[in-house]
Formats: sequence, structure tokens, C-alpha cells
Amino acid sequence: MITQHMPAMLTAILISLGAQTALGAGGDSNYSSAPQKPAGYDDAVALIAAEKYQEAILPLQSAEKSAQNDADIQNLLGFVHRKTGKLDAAGGYYQRALEINPKHKGALEYQGELFLMRGDKDAAEANLAKLDKICWLGCSEYDDLKKAIAESQ
Repeated sequence: MITQHMPAMLTAILISLGAQTALGAGGDSNYSSAPQKPAGYDDAVALIAAEKYQEAILPLQSAEKSAQNDADIQNLLGFVHRKTGKLDAAGGYYQRALEINPKHKGALEYQGELFLMRGDKDAAEANLAKLDKICWLGCSEYDDLKKAIAESQ
């Protein structure tokens, strides 16, 4: 039964979800600086933004020592290793990120891109299907992986 209050309730729920996402709740692929991240994380994020991937490895490894169960750190370690050509190491970090948080959108996207680099389009499409379920309102990770798959043909 739909009441006159349903649109207002739905709006409140969506605003609440948006606020949680903006604050990095859930530990998905929000890489903005957060107070709970260990030393080295912010430096690594700045280095990644400057495309200094090799230089970002050490601060991320330092951050990892303080937060071994942080999916964001594991995902970024995978990212910088993939960008520096260390594909086996990258795969291990993505796997660890997804063990910590199976719905980590960034890890699913980047692992999918790694699968494409290795010629495993089926595995990349499986990650895209997972993102499709997670991103029911749409997300950039889904869009980016879908584009990468289309461009790999």
C-alpha cells in the first residue's frame, strides 16, 4: 500500500545512503582521506593521483602493517602492482581485498581489468556481473569495467 509519505521516506533513505557513501561507509572504493586510515595511506593516494605508482608501494605497505584487514589498502596495493607490471602480486592483493570485502567495487573492477590483461574475458565478465548486482543504482566501477571489456574485443 502506497501512502502519501512513501516518496518522503524513499528520499530520506536515499539521502542517508548517499551520506554514508560520501563518508566512505562500507569500505568500498572511496579512496578519499579518512581519519581511520593508517599513516602512509594519504601519501600513497597522492602519489597514485600523480601516477607515481612505484613510489606509492612503500607507503601502502607501511599502511598495510597497521591495517592488514583494510580492503581499500589491499585494493590499492593491487592497483599499483598492476600498474607497475607485477601482475601476480596484483592478483594476490585483489584476491585479499575481496576476501575482506567481497563487494568491494574497486577491487572487482581492477581485478576484472587484470583478467583482461591476462586474456581472461570470461572472468572479467563474471566480475562485471557481480558489479551489476552491487551497483543497482549504477556506479563508475561497473561502467569502467564494461568499457574495458568492450574495448578488449
